[in-house]
Amino acid sequence: MDKHFLVTIGDDPGIFYGVGFISHFFDDKDRVRATLFHIAPQPPAVWPEELTYETKKVLEDNAGRLEDKGRMALAAARERFLSKGFSPRKIEEKFIFGAFPRAGNLVMEGEYGDYDAVVLGQRGFAGLSAFLGRGVGVEIMRESFDFPMWVCRLPDYGRSGVLVCVDGSNAAFRAVDHVGTMLEGENRHAVTLFYVSGQAEKGAAEAVFARAREVLAARGVAPERIDTRLVASDHVARAALAEAESGRYAVVAAGRTGQGRGSTPLGGLSRAFFGSTSDVLFHELAGAVLWVCR
Repeated sequence: MDKHFLVTIGDDPGIFYGVGFISHFFDDKDRVRATLFHIAPQPPAVWPEELTYETKKVLEDNAGRLEDKGRMALAAARERFLSKGFSPRKIEEKFIFGAFPRAGNLVMEGEYGDYDAVVLGQRGFAGLSAFLGRGVGVEIMRESFDFPMWVCRLPDYGRSGVLVCVDGSNAAFRAVDHVGTMLEGENRHAVTLFYVSGQAEKGAAEAVFARAREVLAARGVAPERIDTRLVASDHVARAALAEAESGRYAVVAAGRTGQGRGSTPLGGLSRAFFGSTSDVLFHELAGAVLWVCR
């Protein structure tokens, strides 16, 4: 079965990080399908009494320029995929003018498009200097969505392997399952299950590791490709960042909410995508790509 991704495309071909990551991460390119998605800013509205032939012409010209620019970016992203060996039959392009808040357009398409993941580059919308600028990434993460979200911020294409943050929560196990699904047919990447606790509670961690191994095995990930790491730390995000850097993982995967969200300040991944920890992961994780599952 194909792995179908919605890949956001900005205006600058030099920072098609989502395209670059997918191209380097997946070896079985015949099973990858991508819909390239460009959202152009909606032209400003004009009051009916202000609408003249001249103003209408200006609006149409502006809209035309935005569409031309967006479709050129889509074509460039498509060519990038094709140059890496992907099938032209499985690379599609989609252009829209954004009529909603920018997070809303993306969430709506992700929900109704039946994608395996929505892939965000560092810049995902025309006219933004940084797609994951402060506030924008948090806005998207706080939307109600059921699909996995990938955040590609400065990926290092020389890395391999997946670090999966687990804490016993349902969201974390969904992240484990997503990793297993994405690694189907991919033998180059190993998986490291990563448990962070205020104290190194080995019994609780081993139970979580055992269940996570079962989830991965059900997806065909061989036991010899799975490792575990138990770390005692008072800061989940900092521990994950340090491990991602030292292990040179291509991906850090986690559930959007953790086991103890709202009850303890540092329990597992309890605040992994809200408040200060959210800000740390979004704006400091580099080299590795962030996979987030609800």
